[in-house]
Amino acid sequence: MYYALYMIYSLEIEKQVLAAFIQKPKVLVNFMHLISGSDFHDGSLLHRTLFAVLKKACQQDESIDEIVLVQRIKDLGIKFEEDISLIDYVRSLSMRKIHSEEKVESSIKELKKYSVRREIGKTAKKIADSMKSISPEVSYLKIIENADQIYNEKINMFEVGSDAPENIYEQMENFIEDRGNNPVDEFGMMGPHEKINDVYGSLLRPGNITVIVARSGVGKTQFCMDYATKVSAKYDVPVLHFDNGEMSKEELIIRQCAALSGVPSYLLESGKWRQAGEDTVRRVRSVWNKIKKLKFYYYNVGGMDVDSMINTLKRFYYSKVGRGNNMVFSFDYIKTSSDGMTGNKNEWQLVGEMVDKFKKCIQKEILEEGTPVIPMITSVQSNRSGITTNRQSANIIDDESVVSLSDRITQFCSHMFILRQKTHDEIAEEGNQFGTHKLINVKARHLGKDIPGAVEPVQVDDNLRKNFMNLEFKNFNITEHGDLRDIVNFRNTGGDLVGSQPGEIPSFDDL
Repeated sequence: MYYALYMIYSLEIEKQVLAAFIQKPKVLVNFMHLISGSDFHDGSLLHRTLFAVLKKACQQDESIDEIVLVQRIKDLGIKFEEDISLIDYVRSLSMRKIHSEEKVESSIKELKKYSVRREIGKTAKKIADSMKSISPEVSYLKIIENADQIYNEKINMFEVGSDAPENIYEQMENFIEDRGNNPVDEFGMMGPHEKINDVYGSLLRPGNITVIVARSGVGKTQFCMDYATKVSAKYDVPVLHFDNGEMSKEELIIRQCAALSGVPSYLLESGKWRQAGEDTVRRVRSVWNKIKKLKFYYYNVGGMDVDSMINTLKRFYYSKVGRGNNMVFSFDYIKTSSDGMTGNKNEWQLVGEMVDKFKKCIQKEILEEGTPVIPMITSVQSNRSGITTNRQSANIIDDESVVSLSDRITQFCSHMFILRQKTHDEIAEEGNQFGTHKLINVKARHLGKDIPGAVEPVQVDDNLRKNFMNLEFKNFNITEHGDLRDIVNFRNTGGDLVGSQPGEIPSFDDL
């Protein structure tokens, strides 16, 4: 057979891949979606078993040494054809020279090539054998159909079709009719702000990236944390919060406690809350009951490269969340740890690559039955043109031009909002009952049930302006105070609030 003439496996390549996974288990996380036990050749049950044990340990976020690895293989009770000492074999792999992660990836791709050759070879043999049993009376078209069926079954194993061009109109009728038979009120996990939900739907749809753009000190960290935490409480899902070295764990704890209790952060930071009266003590200690079911995980990623961050995200998902379950990924914030240059790349290039890799991870790598399961909310610094120091309105810019560093952020995200403090002029014009901050949408991939609120301009003083949300930031707690249309209604009714009223503080107990 021609199949036998071709190189169908390489023990050296297999050993190199396994050696990399033994010596650097974190590398396996990055390539788990590319490789399976069947990629090791049929005659090497030992290699397949080694990979299976290593993969399971990786998914459980375990670090195992040579002795534990050998013992777990022995516990399986498998009889290997290889006449070798198992511990000596594992140790020999542990002593192999391992190069960079890029070269490990190259070895994995070579391993895949051999795997594909074997499967295609087997398919060719199966087609040839099927020809022997076909009756002479069968038409040549039937012979071709039979061969095609065998070939297509094998090709589908390699998921070639997942990235192949599709005629979406062939699927339209079934897709839309199925949605009509199974209507839903929500898409993804809905946030704590009713107006935002109505206009844009969920900002945390699996696979989506929501970006908050703001100047330093405006409150983008608090907005992302507040949004993610309240969603976590509502849906009982974990939040993984990456901090890029901007704020300590202690600062976050104080801010969140202040937001939940209503007690000023100064009293919490100084520890003088116990001396501030019985009511203050009661409010602080009431927080303990509120947070019992919250699953908020903090990780300082300052100085880490994006590949290490993504590996950490993957390990957290597989070990703490579990396959098929939802979580929220919060990242504060998108920037580089360099001083503007790393290697031959500018900072804007590095930022673009960072967003691209995060998007690839949550849309194409961490999947359940081919479907994304993780949404991401993050933030980015705006240019100085985004707000003036004296907070006057003359130079305020409310469009994507304020996005700092890279337009790739705008391209890759699903939703993007500018978050800024209201100017003195705006507060005087709109009234202080409409909050302290504006949330202005500059990109929306999805819209909610209140579509006109998202896309129709609102006339104010003969000017057409994009709709926006009004938010109140007070003691690190965030409440919604309607949108631009509510301001218009307020003016037109002589000062009576119509439509959305300033919202109460969402209660974690009620979520």
